[in-house]
Formats: sequence, C-alpha cells, structure tokens
Amino acid sequence: MAHFKLRVCILALFIPLTAQASSTPHFPDVPDDAPYADAVNALADMGIVKGDANGNFNPNSTITRAEFATMICRMLGVESEALAITQSSFTDVPAGHWACGYITEAANLGMVNGYGDGRFGPSDTLTYEQAVKVLVCAWGYGDLAVQSGGWPNGYIYIANNLEILNNTTNIGNTPASRSVVALLMYNSIQIQ
Repeated sequence: MAHFKLRVCILALFIPLTAQASSTPHFPDVPDDAPYADAVNALADMGIVKGDANGNFNPNSTITRAEFATMICRMLGVESEALAITQSSFTDVPAGHWACGYITEAANLGMVNGYGDGRFGPSDTLTYEQAVKVLVCAWGYGDLAVQSGGWPNGYIYIANNLEILNNTTNIGNTPASRSVVALLMYNSIQIQ
C-alpha cells in the first residue's frame, strides 16, 4: 500500500501538467462546445479513455464496471501491474476475462470491493454513486468518506467538498453516462 501511496503522490505532481484540455478534438461525436469536451480530450491525451472501433467516444452511452476499473488503473498509472495479474478476486470474473487484471488491481488497491458476496458484476452498468465512491477511494479519501457517513452519502459529501462533482448533477444510483464519468475523472485529477 505504501508503494501505491507513493505512486499517487508522484502522479499528483505530474497530472496537473498533463491534464490541460487538448486543442485537438479526439472524437467526432464530442462537439468542441460540449460541457464535457475538455474533460474527454484531456483524458484521451493521457490515454485514460479511448474510442470505439469507429473512433467515437459515445458520450451518452453508459459504461460498465469493468470499463471503469480499466480507466481507473490507467488514471493511476498502474496499467502494467494490472496487465500482469492472472488471478481473479471475484467469482464472476474468470481469469480469462479481458478486465480481470484491472478489476483485481483496483480491488487490491482498495478502490472497489464488489457486491460483498464475492461478485463484482463486470458487465453491470456503472452508477453515478459507484463512480464517485471509486474516485474518492482512488485518491486516498475513502476512510474520510466512511467517517463522513459511508455509502453513499459520505462519498458524495467528500467528493463535493473536493469539487469532484463540479459541472455534474447528482443522479444518485442511476447509470452514469460516459460524459459524466469523464467529467468526474477530470475533476478528480484537477484537485490533485
């Protein structure tokens, strides 16, 4: 865990330098004037988000829990560690699953814990509250969120205080769109 905290501290020094919005749009379906355009383009510059087979971002589509675990590992710079993992932490994530390493690494770092019954739900749609919880934990504020009320209100409270929720609307336990997830991630990087 100390290695992870050191990595987060080092990333916190460099991310603000790289988190500036790209002047070149990355995706044809992300209009320059969209409220999430800067976030999407900056995350693409950092290699955190990628397009589909047609090069689109699909801002209004939802995201799966496996896809978000992948993005979180990329954001924290632990993708190579995730790719080296061959064992699963969850009964519904077989070792051959494309995101097994990402999910397991996110669990190892304390950012995700599944449903509490051994399942992760890799194909389940990510909710706004789940995204907020993972981001709060990713930057080391999970204990503070628990002290502030725990799931989900304590995480929302801490995220709001850290300005992670800026330019988003709390949509609670409903599916989060890719554009909202991009805004949440971008905001979380900006506060580091």
